[in-house]
Amino acid sequence: VKKNEIRMLKKHEATAVHCPSSNMKLACGGTLSLPAYMEAGVDVRLGTDGAASSGNGLNMQAEARLASLVQRHDHWDPTLLPAVEAMDLATKGSQDWAVWNLDDVRMRPQGRSNNRHLANLLFNGAECMDLWVGGQALRRDGETRTLDENAILEEIDEAVSTYYEGVE
Repeated sequence: VKKNEIRMLKKHEATAVHCPSSNMKLACGGTLSLPAYMEAGVDVRLGTDGAASSGNGLNMQAEARLASLVQRHDHWDPTLLPAVEAMDLATKGSQDWAVWNLDDVRMRPQGRSNNRHLANLLFNGAECMDLWVGGQALRRDGETRTLDENAILEEIDEAVSTYYEGVE
């Protein structure tokens, strides 16, 4: 994306969605250059780009981690997209409330700062315990409440079997 195209996005108040796992899985030759978009004042969010092209199972926590690492790598700057900013991009305009188990050993703050829970969450991968959207609990105590996961897996198995019947 050229600088004039980034300026056009800002002019038209468009939102850019950074999907690094999809970019990598599809080998598209690059990822969104966050500093250029931020400098231009373009609204940026994180996304997974769908199950078919996402390399991480639609996991926004993993996507935020990858986005942070990619930006640091691509721009040779280990300070780019710290955990707070990465989680902001991942959650802006989405869920109302998320809860993680801070007793998880991966969440223990280590080193100089005792205020590293968000960085530990992003880079060490503690599991989301509760997730609320629009006042509804979608996940409680580490279990999804709004979907019948077994029924979904059965549907997927059936769809895959049907697909391969047509191929063979």
